[in-house]
Amino acid sequence: MIAVLLFGASFGQAQARVIISEFLAVNDKGLKDADGDHTDWIELYNAGDATVDLAGWALTDDSEALVKWMFPAVKIEAGGYLLVFASGKNRAKPDGELHANFKLGAGGEYLGLVKPDGQTVVHHFVMKYPKQRDDVSYGVPTSWKPSRASSTSVIAGQVFFLRPTPGAPNGKTLVGKLAKLAFSRTHGFCEKPFELSITSQTLGAEIRYTTDGSLPTRENGNVLNGALTVGKTSVIRAAAFKPGHKPTRVVTRTYLFLKDVVRQSPDGLPPAGFYYEWGPNRVDYGMDQRVVNDERYRDEIFEGLKAIPSYSLVMDLDDLFGEEGGIYANAKEDGRDWERPCSLELIQGDDQEGFQENCGIRIRGGFSRMTSNAKHAFRFFFRREYGPAKLKYPVFGKAAAQEFDNLDLRTFSNYSWSLSHDPRCTFMRDQFNRDLQLAMGRSTARGYFCHLYINGQYWGLFNACERPEASFGGSYFKGKTEDFDVIKIGRGRGKGEGNTQYGLFATDGNLDAWERLWKVCKSGVETDAAYQKILGNHPDGTRNPDFEVLLDPDNLIDYMLVIFYGGN
Repeated sequence: MIAVLLFGASFGQAQARVIISEFLAVNDKGLKDADGDHTDWIELYNAGDATVDLAGWALTDDSEALVKWMFPAVKIEAGGYLLVFASGKNRAKPDGELHANFKLGAGGEYLGLVKPDGQTVVHHFVMKYPKQRDDVSYGVPTSWKPSRASSTSVIAGQVFFLRPTPGAPNGKTLVGKLAKLAFSRTHGFCEKPFELSITSQTLGAEIRYTTDGSLPTRENGNVLNGALTVGKTSVIRAAAFKPGHKPTRVVTRTYLFLKDVVRQSPDGLPPAGFYYEWGPNRVDYGMDQRVVNDERYRDEIFEGLKAIPSYSLVMDLDDLFGEEGGIYANAKEDGRDWERPCSLELIQGDDQEGFQENCGIRIRGGFSRMTSNAKHAFRFFFRREYGPAKLKYPVFGKAAAQEFDNLDLRTFSNYSWSLSHDPRCTFMRDQFNRDLQLAMGRSTARGYFCHLYINGQYWGLFNACERPEASFGGSYFKGKTEDFDVIKIGRGRGKGEGNTQYGLFATDGNLDAWERLWKVCKSGVETDAAYQKILGNHPDGTRNPDFEVLLDPDNLIDYMLVIFYGGN
């Protein structure tokens, strides 16, 4: 076990009794700072009986540079706590949130608290603290108190905590980690009832499961006793729990019985748990039974449901359709505040296993956000607070990107059935144009058609698609993600948070280069010299390294050919 060493002045002096009581080095789901970021944090505790002025004290993650970040004139009362975010943002105003100029290493590193003389280490972790775990804090047990005896060193054991408690007494000690869950059958299409076993190799683990899309917790869900019989389309979410242990991640599996999928909601009414309305929309669930029963289609429907990929979205339905906070019921709302947790599964009709990941979900699009539109599109965000920081799966084949920050499931608004029952609906235009651009040797967002299920309920045809943004640039071009500007027409952000006016804005990077191109073009490019300059060339067309390359004309020409041909 790693020990902590306190040394220097007698503990009879109040200054020597401030300790690093708790810290969190991998903050995925917990406390957010004033910027809304999940950042590392360090908690100080005054174990003495007098207020301590921390002006001039320092925190450091480097034993060779003890004065790494210095406290402003802030005080910590006897028995009180003080929180410092280890965010790297370097903010040290007495009346504001404190941010150190370093972050905490998840793999383990030095961490120390230093007195104003810049030499006396009041409290540090000998050598370095151990490798940290996601959303599990580390520090001094609440029951431990420093001795009042005068000495040069005091040794105290350090522990992981079951739950982080920033700014409060430390909680229960983490005893261990539960073995991950194992399902006896993977997700997919089913024809006959089967017995489903869900197990954990940790003795004494209690497994809870839900079938309504909600998260299983210590208080929510059914306790699993033996195997489950699955005989109809079902979504099973499960997690394991044991006192003193961190719960397993929630695992979701969707089982689709196509014979009952085509008979879901034959009267158009919502199934159990679903909502009757959101906004002004008329509820019309399920497939049209006139088509399902038509002898021309009834057999082909089953093959059609397996011929292209299927996505299964599983989540608490109140997060979708709830009047106050549901993202589907409030489709015009945007931004991080309107992101909700969910599970996303890719289910293939062949032998490919697909994937299941916990992620975030928002409504995407512009015109399609209209409240009169019954069918909205989705964007999925892969973040460590939900599961993996990136989706690592060849969603669009081995020749495309192999990992993704986000994924779009687009729907169809103009010329669609869901909006005004437009008879010109083909569902083909957007993806056909992108495929044309790819066939011309140009970069474009790859995509394909797919089916979507929400908590097992068939939700229709969608278009899985890459989102062309900075991470897209990092995947397909030379350079890092932060090297790219991505500019679009839409609702602005930043100062225009909540702005409904359409305009030009950068989703990544900034508009600087774009505006330089715009100003040059606006001033006129009628001469060869002016035109060649925006290509980064001398007037004769040879490269001029002093000029910025602002345009690739061949790329633009090919793009416009697609736009004109497709009538966009």
